[in-house]
Amino acid sequence: MSTIDLCIADLYRLAAKGGGGYRRRALAQLTQAIDFDGALWGCGRLDSVDFHSVDVLGVEESYPQTLAQTRHINPFFDALKQQVSVTIDMDSVLDDEHFYASSVYRECFSRYGVERIIGVLIPEPSTGIMNLISLYRFEKNNPFSLIDRQHLDRLGFHLVSGASHYYFLHLSQRTKRHGQEALAICDKYGFFFEAEPRFIALLKQYYPEKASTHLPFEIHKQIELEQGLQMTSEAFGDLYCIALWETRPMDLLSPREQEVVNWVTKGLSFKEAAKKMGVAPSTVSNHLYKIYRKLNIASRSELAQIYTRD
Repeated sequence: MSTIDLCIADLYRLAAKGGGGYRRRALAQLTQAIDFDGALWGCGRLDSVDFHSVDVLGVEESYPQTLAQTRHINPFFDALKQQVSVTIDMDSVLDDEHFYASSVYRECFSRYGVERIIGVLIPEPSTGIMNLISLYRFEKNNPFSLIDRQHLDRLGFHLVSGASHYYFLHLSQRTKRHGQEALAICDKYGFFFEAEPRFIALLKQYYPEKASTHLPFEIHKQIELEQGLQMTSEAFGDLYCIALWETRPMDLLSPREQEVVNWVTKGLSFKEAAKKMGVAPSTVSNHLYKIYRKLNIASRSELAQIYTRD
């Protein structure tokens, strides 16, 4: 296998392993095929003022913020938008004389030692997300070659595809709390990086007039949405794993009441359940009475049926 083929295979193996920080680790894999000193992988939308999600390698963590702040004087990003999925060298946008005299070099690149730049903008049509992958060299007399650009042309696609596999595997391996949950990976703005078909179907059912590329509501740790939907979220690096499901009878109960249900449906007596919970048996009895009223039932057998069904 060629060096490029080995690098591609390693990207997918890396995605399959799981663990955090896939994008940064994937950028490190590129050093097998391309010699560079620093790198950036930013994700967002073309109409955004900054990246929704970004990872850097070999440059200071403040670099993405500075890059975003100088975007209005940076002709490189506009050139990338004109030739999507094609790797571009900064010297094809500004020759050396104009680049090293430019305000974007003084205010951004020179501050971080960046002297040579290549990059590619790769779209994901299914999600509307754009991936910006840029590689940097810190020596002015060491420009990127045509072969370097050709390698990034090929590897960029597999970086993005590997990330998609990584997100999909996280969703498929995540333990669901119940069978009705539908999952998606979103950024902080609610734009999808990966989503189960059931998740998209629920959004289309309950929010038919809203865009299908992002959440039609803000991300919360846990909330009951309008129209009978429940949502929870948990951090997934700088992204979020969102769970969505239609309201079930068990969702009408408080966390404490759900704990009571968990124990009594396992056949524990009031005294045994109370010991597990660290409360008095009468407290368990009172909770169970309220549970019966909320669910409009009258026996443990009915409660067990609802609990099992949910």
